[in-house]
Amino acid sequence: MFESSDDESSILRNESVLSSTHTPNSIVGRENEVDEIVEVLRPLTKNKEVENLLLYGPPGSGKSTCMEYVLKHLGEETRIKPVRINCWKYNTRSSFLAELLIQLGYPAPRKGKPVDELLSKIREWLDKNRGFAVALDEFDRLEEKTQVIYDLQMLNAEADNKVGTIMVSNQHPQKIDLDPRSRSRLNCQTLEFDSYSALQLEGILRKRVEQAFRPGAVPDQVVEEIAERVAAESGDCREALSMLLQAGRQADRNGESEVSPDDL
Repeated sequence: MFESSDDESSILRNESVLSSTHTPNSIVGRENEVDEIVEVLRPLTKNKEVENLLLYGPPGSGKSTCMEYVLKHLGEETRIKPVRINCWKYNTRSSFLAELLIQLGYPAPRKGKPVDELLSKIREWLDKNRGFAVALDEFDRLEEKTQVIYDLQMLNAEADNKVGTIMVSNQHPQKIDLDPRSRSRLNCQTLEFDSYSALQLEGILRKRVEQAFRPGAVPDQVVEEIAERVAAESGDCREALSMLLQAGRQADRNGESEVSPDDL
């Protein structure tokens, strides 16, 4: 029933690069945004205080991809530790701090540790290491935003080394629920991500086609049609990548040597 297909005959070589979680080797269509994130974090490499940064915009506009791309290079090129936490999964103050501590290398339990003890361990790590940049993905899903922001700011003020904070949200900054004290302490720059245009989506898709498909398997007409359709409806890059993947799989099922518009 589930016989293996012949990989040699498949036009898909590497489906993983069409996943929304894939971090590309180069950024297409968001070069300016990447440069801005880099400039905000640059003082961290000199152990200077960093302004916090909030990336916001609609789903599929490249916020998390750009954040992941910059943090990957920060970790490879400097002594700063990059940390990424999904606030949908770790959405309370204690679970967030425990996950932060675990990613810093401490065997902290998921439950049962007092917040003060978690903060003390994080401060201990900062006193011994160069510093870290933490990305709070799905920031608007964090239940205790005020307390977490306060914790990170106090760590930044008290520890020997510095903390950089990047928040990623689908919501406009004015809709994020923070009390006035936290807003004041946040010292936050904002960077808006608009929905992708058809031209930007084309550039992204062409780059992924080179990595995901056999040469010549995806005609320009297919790439252009996907980009135009998605740009007209949502501008969501994840939708465009999913459509391309499903079209490739459909072409494989039909035994075709290339993707056609009918596969869409």
